[in-house]
Amino acid sequence: MKKEAEKKNERAVSNPNSVKINTAAAKKPIGVRRKSTKPLETDAADSKYKGERESKFLGSRDSKYKGGRDSTFTGSTASKYKGGEVSTFSEEEIPTEKSFTQLPWKRQSNVWSKTEDEHTFGPPPKTNKFLKQRRSASQKHMSSTSFGEQGKLMLEALRIPENARNLYDVTHGFHPYPGRFHPDLPKLLLKQFPAGSKVFDPFMGGGTVLLEGLLWQHQVLGNDLSPVANMVAKERCRLISEKDAVRVWQAFVNVNERVKTRSFEKRSVQRSNINWLNKFHPPYLFVELLHWIDGIENLRSAYERDTLRAVFSSLIVKFSNKISETSTFTKPPSFPKGAVGKWMERKTQELLKNQLELAKKIPKTSPATIWNENISTLEGPTENSIDCTITSPPFPGTYDYLELHELRMKWLDFPAEQMFTGEITTRNYTSRQWKQVFREFMLKLRRWTAEEGVCYLHLGDWLESGERVSGLDFTQKYSDSVGWKVMGSASVQREIFDANLRQDFGESGKWEHLIMLSK
Repeated sequence: MKKEAEKKNERAVSNPNSVKINTAAAKKPIGVRRKSTKPLETDAADSKYKGERESKFLGSRDSKYKGGRDSTFTGSTASKYKGGEVSTFSEEEIPTEKSFTQLPWKRQSNVWSKTEDEHTFGPPPKTNKFLKQRRSASQKHMSSTSFGEQGKLMLEALRIPENARNLYDVTHGFHPYPGRFHPDLPKLLLKQFPAGSKVFDPFMGGGTVLLEGLLWQHQVLGNDLSPVANMVAKERCRLISEKDAVRVWQAFVNVNERVKTRSFEKRSVQRSNINWLNKFHPPYLFVELLHWIDGIENLRSAYERDTLRAVFSSLIVKFSNKISETSTFTKPPSFPKGAVGKWMERKTQELLKNQLELAKKIPKTSPATIWNENISTLEGPTENSIDCTITSPPFPGTYDYLELHELRMKWLDFPAEQMFTGEITTRNYTSRQWKQVFREFMLKLRRWTAEEGVCYLHLGDWLESGERVSGLDFTQKYSDSVGWKVMGSASVQREIFDANLRQDFGESGKWEHLIMLSK
């Protein structure tokens, strides 16, 4: 029995009006594009740190967050979030060998000179909130005097002219700190000592003396009661590798992704002191700051968390209504939306780049030893071990650092009790009580100092019962009773801007002193 198809062919052949069809042409297959299995080629200039939604992870690094979107990994990388959208990654997709080349400054020689399109998160942040930086040893000087063998050297250190001051090297420019030394002051003094000498600053503040000591390849030790000072000094003196820099930068990228996601979803953020903090920032900047500190605090690794907390701390006053670190006047900042993220990126890049530069300059230097204790209870260095002490101890009329750092301490949840009760200020001590505290400190410092060691004290004049007290005269009067000898000093008269203080100090004016002591 013939098939139906054969019968149709026979009828077509017998029909004279039929047209022969080219079956080969009719059955030409339809072209279909096959999905390429070849991995996409990425341009070297396109960094994985440009803020795309899909996060990339290095090696088998553990999760950084405690909450957020879920991510599932087929390799050994742990889950990153606890709930929400799920992404799947394969261990082969993670470019561990090329991680070092992904640091931003590897592809941007100068992040501050790039055009608008070349910035990772857009154009450079703009603000008209600008004030000239000041420091304790750089104000306008009027008269000066010195004596002793090192008098001229100390005067040179104290009288650094404003228009000829050196640029802040390595991490010196990171994080503002009121009343800090200009780097050239300890730099000039420390160059006299051989490498490996022990350098100590018992009131280190932001750690300028410690950092200059590291650059001279000395063993440096520091102490300060303020947790802000402790945080800043540690970051300025931190010696890191490129692997460390990658870890911190990846943590920043992850936090930035979290901030963008949670901001878009309008997630709420719980924070202590939130009502008090809200008074110091415009609402839109306050919300951005809340999301950033929340993301940083949720990092699991203390190493990355501490560095990014320090970066965040350096920007708190910038985005506040305070005109400056020490001013009581206020003015709303004029930053655009998203400025917190842009400045976090810039300051993180700047810090990591400078920390790497510091590590390259001093590859064989021991890291800094830092304490966060009250000077009256500090056990500190071993006896007869310190070759050089450079410090500016608190004296009547100096800053109340608890008051200056109150905004930062509340943002970072630093405890205030230790500073409230232990800081050496007029809040806790009268002038007579301060003299006793100072005397005990100088006795303790003498025990720590080596037989050939020296101490450089930086003191200013102050008012006591309405009368001017010279820091130099005070030191010369009491130094013998605590076992020190004044070997020389340099003094510079400073301009007084407050009219009432100018009248109280009288014709003599206010002076700043650098005093050299030996055992």
